[in-house]
Amino acid sequence: MLRTFHKLQDTAPGYSLTQLLGGPTIRRYQAFVRAYVPRDPARRVLEIGCGVGSARPWFGGNYTGIDINPEYVARARKSFSGDFRVMDAGQMTFSPGQFDDAVSIATAHHLTNDQVGAMVRSAIVAAATLHVIDAILPISPTRLFKTALFRMDRGRHVRTFEQLRSLVDRHARVEFSEAVEGPLHDVCYIRASRNS
Repeated sequence: MLRTFHKLQDTAPGYSLTQLLGGPTIRRYQAFVRAYVPRDPARRVLEIGCGVGSARPWFGGNYTGIDINPEYVARARKSFSGDFRVMDAGQMTFSPGQFDDAVSIATAHHLTNDQVGAMVRSAIVAAATLHVIDAILPISPTRLFKTALFRMDRGRHVRTFEQLRSLVDRHARVEFSEAVEGPLHDVCYIRASRNS
């Protein structure tokens, strides 16, 4: 049954359904975007792992979104303005400094440590600042329901806040980070830039 649910999420309608069910977590992602990603319409924003584009309205006008799933990208192109491309997060082909901000929302827990490292290295070449926003294992280890719920996620690489922050810090300079609790998932924000 869980495998069938995961397969459903590989389709654009299935992905949209999970976005609807995960409303409390999505609102925490959005709060981090509003708090920490500048919304100046002149800023060039890259969203890494954009899915079907549901976070597109959170950003200004100069937007590019990438996702590895062609069906998601096709749906995003039909629904939202912006430049949507099929691209692997770990093998981005953008020019150095092409963006002001690169934003990864709920992508890291789908990637291995090596893939997260490649994404971070690629993102901080393409953009001045990388913002990583993701669900994490519960801050409080006694939250067994949230741990079980997150372990059912199709993202096979769930991490604690400390694990994700340390992983990003191996490949970039972490400038700021914080984590908040939520009813379904705890969520973190990490801002990073190039190592000097």
